[in-house]
Amino acid sequence: MRKVLLYGVGGMLVLAAMAAQSLAASREDAKKRVSIEVSKLDEADASAQIGEPNFGYIGELGAFNATSRSKGQGLIVVHNYPDTACNAVAAAELTYVGAKRVGNVDGWVFKTQWDGTSYPSRIFFSADEVYFGGGRSAYIVADYRDGTGWVWKMLPMRRLEILQK
Repeated sequence: MRKVLLYGVGGMLVLAAMAAQSLAASREDAKKRVSIEVSKLDEADASAQIGEPNFGYIGELGAFNATSRSKGQGLIVVHNYPDTACNAVAAAELTYVGAKRVGNVDGWVFKTQWDGTSYPSRIFFSADEVYFGGGRSAYIVADYRDGTGWVWKMLPMRRLEILQK
């Protein structure tokens, strides 16, 4: 009986130590997470060395091949401002602009072939996952218009590695 009790107490101590370690690790991860700051759009140079993009992004905003090596491309869900009820899918050619910081998030900006009045002139892809709240973190993609100072959509996306031959 005594042995069983000792094993039980020992097992509980091991579980408690593992839980404390897990909690400390999750707190450390929470400190590293970036949360979206909703404000007027400010595009600046990236605050960290994030390298060159070579990723695919897929989600509600569309599917994109974001690479600096050649022309990127994407299928993007767009609407014509101010009629937000009229959605369409458009093919976009993406030209790499550079590593930028939009708001408080580092990532890469690509220019589209559109003029930015009715459809997005730029698309931003985050380099790191962004915390949305409620335990949800994801990469983000934002489209915006030149000169408006406003991000139209900032949606969670999955990021995929692009295979090389």
